[in-house]
Amino acid sequence: MASISVSAGFVLPVVLGLLNLSEGMSSMAKGVPLNPSSFSEDSSLLDLSPTDVVSLFLDKEKHRHRDARDDESQQEDVIGYRSAPTGLLMALDGNARRLGATRAMLTRCLSHQVVAWVDSLDRIGTVTKLYNIACDAAEEYGYPDLYDKMAPSYTFVNSTPRQVTFRTIRWVKNKLYALSQPIGIPAGAIFIVGLCYSLTRAGSESNGTVRKYLFDEVQHFTRCIDERSVWVCGFNDLVRRRALEDGLDTSITQ
Repeated sequence: MASISVSAGFVLPVVLGLLNLSEGMSSMAKGVPLNPSSFSEDSSLLDLSPTDVVSLFLDKEKHRHRDARDDESQQEDVIGYRSAPTGLLMALDGNARRLGATRAMLTRCLSHQVVAWVDSLDRIGTVTKLYNIACDAAEEYGYPDLYDKMAPSYTFVNSTPRQVTFRTIRWVKNKLYALSQPIGIPAGAIFIVGLCYSLTRAGSESNGTVRKYLFDEVQHFTRCIDERSVWVCGFNDLVRRRALEDGLDTSITQ
C-alpha cells in the first residue's frame, strides 16, 4: 500500500491529487464457544499472554477435527503470505517449544486473539463501510479503473522474503479475506501482524525480538489503516466527482 504523510488540512487533497495523477497515467476449554462474534466485544482476550490463550483454547483445538466435522467454517485451514516479519518465526517457535506445543497448534489458538484484536480497531469498520459504498457506486457507474487502484498491497517494516503459511481456522481466514479489500492489506498479512500483536503480550518472553521487530509491525499496521481511511475517502470522492461529470445520479455515493 502506498505510504502517505498524514497531516491535517491537506491530506485529502494530496490523496485526491495522487489518485487523479494515477488516473491520468494508468477451555474454559470445553465451555469456550468458537463463533467469531463471541469475541468481538471481549476486551479481556486482548490482554492475555500466548500462554494464557493456549491454555484457554488448547482443548478445543485438539478436538477441532472431530468437533468441526459437520461445520466447514470451524475446520482447520491455512493462510499464507509472500514474506514474514523478521523475528516472527523464531518467536513463534520459541513460544511453541516452551509451551510444549507445535507451531500449528499455537497459531490456531492465537487465531482467536487475532480476530479479537482486529475487531478492536474501530477504524476498520468505518473504512470497510465507506469502501463498500464506493465500490458499489464504481460498479454501478462502470469505473473499474478507479476500483483497480485500490487493490491490496502491504510491506512489513522488516521482513524475510520467503513464502510462509500458518495454521488457522476457516472462519478466521474468511473474516480476514472479507476485510482484506476494504483495508487494502492482504488477508495473510493481517493474520501475520495479528500474530505479532499476540506475541507482544508475552511479557518477558521473546522480549528482545518483540521490542526490536514485532512491536514496530503492529504500530506500522495501525498507521496503514489510518492512511487507508484517507485513500478510501479519496476513492469515494473520485467516484462521486466522475459521476457528476458524466451526468449520473450520485445518490448511491456518500
